[in-house]
Amino acid sequence: MKINVINQQDLRTIDTKKIKDIAKKVLLNEVGEGNFELNILITNDKSISEYNNYRGKSTPTDVLSFSYGLNEPVLGDIVMSVESIEKQAPDFGNSFEEEFYYILIHGLLHIVGYDHENSEEDAKKMFEVQDQYFHQLIKNGRR
Repeated sequence: MKINVINQQDLRTIDTKKIKDIAKKVLLNEVGEGNFELNILITNDKSISEYNNYRGKSTPTDVLSFSYGLNEPVLGDIVMSVESIEKQAPDFGNSFEEEFYYILIHGLLHIVGYDHENSEEDAKKMFEVQDQYFHQLIKNGRR
């Protein structure tokens, strides 16, 4: 398993080791050890808006996940906007770092097949799993 973190922003200092550690723990638990790569791009609102055009939207968002399949050499790409994450963190009573890692876990779960847009039941399951990882890996209590 290889996790590539590409930091294309200078608004916040990013702990790439912690990002890789969290990603590895989630992926090991969800899909096991494997010979695959995952790319995580840390960027800003302007850049993520361009990626969001892929979904027919021209606005920024906190995270986008592009999953290529669990049997592919590259599982997928996650794009995260530091600006959007920073703006929304206070709404959930989180520090920037807490929100950043919560959103990272969200993106990882999309990569391995979780979805919250298809049904209420799927959304409930995804957010339960996301909260479990967050409480286990980052902090106790959230949202």
